[in-house]
Amino acid sequence: MALSQVQCLDDNHVNPRTHESKPEFFYCEDQRLALEALLQDGRDAFLKFLEARGLRGFLSDPEIEAFAGAVEPYDPNSELVSESTDDGEPPLSLHYWPELSDKSVPQMDLGWPDSEAYRGVTRTTVYAQPPLGGQAHIKEVVRKMIAQAQKVIAVVMDVFTDVDIFRDLLDAGFKKKISIYILLERTALPHFLSMCQRANMHTGHLKNLRVRSTGGADFLTRSCTRVRGRVGHRFMFIDGDKAVSGSY
Repeated sequence: MALSQVQCLDDNHVNPRTHESKPEFFYCEDQRLALEALLQDGRDAFLKFLEARGLRGFLSDPEIEAFAGAVEPYDPNSELVSESTDDGEPPLSLHYWPELSDKSVPQMDLGWPDSEAYRGVTRTTVYAQPPLGGQAHIKEVVRKMIAQAQKVIAVVMDVFTDVDIFRDLLDAGFKKKISIYILLERTALPHFLSMCQRANMHTGHLKNLRVRSTGGADFLTRSCTRVRGRVGHRFMFIDGDKAVSGSY
């Protein structure tokens, strides 16, 4: 749930109007309504709404196309009914359902290093692609960090298809007993599974490996449609005291 939605639950909270010239401005109600017009009636309706309300165009052409192409019908009841449910069984209600509500995927069940102690001065190194001044290739840097890991490696990727890096992670978990966590964008999961088939995995690789998929925030409209957000980040944590982010 977004912070603005949480604040609306507070009876004492008054949402002040903030002008778009202020740094703390994020969005306004008119912009939200304009976005609903785009998702329900298309680009022309969106532009007419902007003109009628005197709003400045706040979406670029690629963003408008992305929103229009990602909108999908939304039915809250469909998420509570299993696809394998027999026609004779009654659908689940929207009320509290312990079998669905009380069971969750274990978080960090392979452990996480304690990094509260002081580790020394923080250092940052910037690498370029192509390499500059004799620097190592970014992929080489990533693979060396994986090889030097001792406790845990956590990876967050929007698209993960590099089989060499994936094999390094599998070897670290299987040979060095390092905990490996991978969090992926859900829409790119088929590409990750295709890579797994090329990586010659075996059951021993799964013991210290945890893979989950997620997505960005959802935008729900009053017309029962939805735009599902996507993960757009790439970073990796090593042993709780090293991090790498970027692309190559």
